[in-house]
Amino acid sequence: TRETDALDPLCAALVGVSVAVESGHAAYIPVGHDGPGAPAQLSRDEVLDALRPLFADPGKRKIGHHGKYDLHVLRCHGVEVRGYAEDTMLESFVYNAGASRHDMDSLAKRYLGMQTVTYEDVAGKGAKQIRFSQVSVEDATRYAAEDADVTLRLHGVLRPRVAAEPSLDRVYREIEVPLVPV
Repeated sequence: TRETDALDPLCAALVGVSVAVESGHAAYIPVGHDGPGAPAQLSRDEVLDALRPLFADPGKRKIGHHGKYDLHVLRCHGVEVRGYAEDTMLESFVYNAGASRHDMDSLAKRYLGMQTVTYEDVAGKGAKQIRFSQVSVEDATRYAAEDADVTLRLHGVLRPRVAAEPSLDRVYREIEVPLVPV
């Protein structure tokens, strides 16, 4: 997943990148925290250059939650993602289209029985909400690494449920996932 300082992907600056390759293990790479006491960080370009071959490799399957946003933000930063294969928000929508919420926090509670760290937990809310770039790296790590881990865990629960229903699997594989990069 990616962390940005805005919801609009057209103007969002990349603040960090979180990854998980195994359930229960995730990492956050801060690149744009500028709040009081922010530590020195690797440069955004240096991190993206290091990750670019991984993102570009179609043989390395990527899983995300609301990947359309992530892929757009990365594209705006000069990174093309190939091999985007799974999306937990879309898995949830296809599996249970009647559910009113498909955000990660709601899905974690519903399918994993897990209360997640919310954006408001680390950035505040309302008039006192701060930009993600102002969140401490420690709090951002707790939030963003959990997002990557929860995405991987949700995929482990949702993918088999969608795959078990051939008509749902066809909609997911042939319609929803191919449209993510569009």
